[in-house]
Amino acid sequence: MTTRNSPEAWDQRYAEAELVWSQEPNEFVVEYLSDLPVGKMLDLGGGEGRNALWFASRGWNVENSDFSAVAVEKFLQRAEHEGLSDLCTGTAVDATNPESCVTKPVDLAVMAYLQIPAADLAAAIATAAQSLRAGGTLFGVWHARENLEHGFGGPPSPELNPTQDELRTACDSLGLNVQTLTLRDRFFVSGGEERKAIDVVLMATT
Repeated sequence: MTTRNSPEAWDQRYAEAELVWSQEPNEFVVEYLSDLPVGKMLDLGGGEGRNALWFASRGWNVENSDFSAVAVEKFLQRAEHEGLSDLCTGTAVDATNPESCVTKPVDLAVMAYLQIPAADLAAAIATAAQSLRAGGTLFGVWHARENLEHGFGGPPSPELNPTQDELRTACDSLGLNVQTLTLRDRFFVSGGEERKAIDVVLMATT
């Protein structure tokens, strides 16, 4: 849930708001992953941990990783408030660093709106893949390149909005088995109006 800026810039953004992102999990995370058996999950670039906390509430052992230490601390505070601390680990690291996961191997790695340039995103996908056990699942959702012209929200720079081809190439280079790679419309209210965003959803297995 971070773009490729400095950790310090995102620390400031997270410190200035009670919540930068929604408290609820991403709708596509819920749609695609609700039926997975309980296990261990890693959220790369997970910000304040909305998805990780949702999994923890369902009995998963989770690790929320972000390069903003402030975001990670907010995640840990919320985990304590919700009585989920025993299931939650927080790490302040860069998603492109292959050593970023401390609880590997995991059954599931999630990336939600990790909007970074293609080369960095490929490195983050490699981090996720290396963190998975055999047969594990990688799930990602991003603002799609198509969102720039036909949707609302997300970063304005094309290089920060991945294409399906970029994501498939990254997965193919790692030997991942792509199960789902598709565009999805997401509707939300902003400024009192209903808006449509175009996301790209990826689901792959090792």
